[in-house]
Amino acid sequence: MAGVAGLAVAAVAGVALADRGSGRPPAAARKGGAAAPAQPALTFCQAAPARSLRTELARTVPGSRSAEIQPLGVSTGAREVYVSAWRPGFSGVAMLDLATGGLRQIRAFADPATDQADGSAGGRWLAWAQTYSLSSLDRFTMYAWDSMTGHLQRIGRSIAGPGGTAWPSPWHAPAVSGHYAAWAQGYGAGGLVEIRLADLQTGKVTTIRGGHTQPPFFDGSLVVWPESDAPGTQTTLRAYSLTSGRLVPLPSALRQVHGTEFVVSDGIRTAYLSPSLTQLYYSPRQDQPARLALQLPAGVDFSDLAMAPGALAWTTSRATYLASTRTGAFTKVTPSYGYATGSGSVVLVTDAPGQKEVHPVLPLHVIDPAGLTWPACPARPGPAR
Repeated sequence: MAGVAGLAVAAVAGVALADRGSGRPPAAARKGGAAAPAQPALTFCQAAPARSLRTELARTVPGSRSAEIQPLGVSTGAREVYVSAWRPGFSGVAMLDLATGGLRQIRAFADPATDQADGSAGGRWLAWAQTYSLSSLDRFTMYAWDSMTGHLQRIGRSIAGPGGTAWPSPWHAPAVSGHYAAWAQGYGAGGLVEIRLADLQTGKVTTIRGGHTQPPFFDGSLVVWPESDAPGTQTTLRAYSLTSGRLVPLPSALRQVHGTEFVVSDGIRTAYLSPSLTQLYYSPRQDQPARLALQLPAGVDFSDLAMAPGALAWTTSRATYLASTRTGAFTKVTPSYGYATGSGSVVLVTDAPGQKEVHPVLPLHVIDPAGLTWPACPARPGPAR
């Protein structure tokens, strides 16, 4: 998922972008009305990077070694990446050509010193929240852009409380799936937050939930978010159906998720982190509860989670890692820290900045999971390093 400068760093990013999916179990599980046998639990094991992965990590996106380029998502066809960029002559939200490094400008920042953007993409559509301060992210404007028509629209903005100060919002980029975007924003005292859903084709925005909620993600045809009965109490997940327009029961893979907002799904596979940020759970199917797949060693914590076809990526307090969801093998893909942005086709890996500065250079790599080879995990893998 994308990070942004100033306060919105990857360590506080929260829920990663979920890819589109059907929201239904695989066809084999629906035939004859009988459930298919549960698949074996996946256990992750650390492995040396294959030559194919080392080759892709050795290449960087043109221009990403000379300016700050922060990925927001991948376009249809994976030939361009939506980015927030700070380059000589232009700072703002743009589409970056992966082959040439050229920028197609979408919206410039009025003040490049303070303006920031964090967003997500569902192929054709990009949605992002734009903020205007390095000391607070509560005042924002929500934008959406259609890459087919070039149409830019404003779909929301923060809500001002008494005195004109915006109500505090849990910071996270809007989630995007197909022609829908969803986000969380504060609307009252005591930590009240509402979930908003925008149909990007029509521009209609609906408030689908209010209370002590946290940022949403998409799980196939569902909008899902963590919610608690009162501030400080452990959250459970709630789900809203795009099809029926009402709250619906959670799929089995999500029913055991408590106390965390780090959840990713593509409508079939599901992964999430424990409230302690030391355990990773994974389910290969919507109708199968997730099981523990990785336990971090003492002194190491997770800080981010992302998903792409056949792959899962996570960032810890040490580095960023990429795993195969077919074999369970994983490997380190950044020297230290960094973050990964998932999509429906590729994984974008961003290296940590080489030095502290306002707009640091962030080398960007494009990883195609379909072209990677992975070893099989042993029956009893060793601890993650």
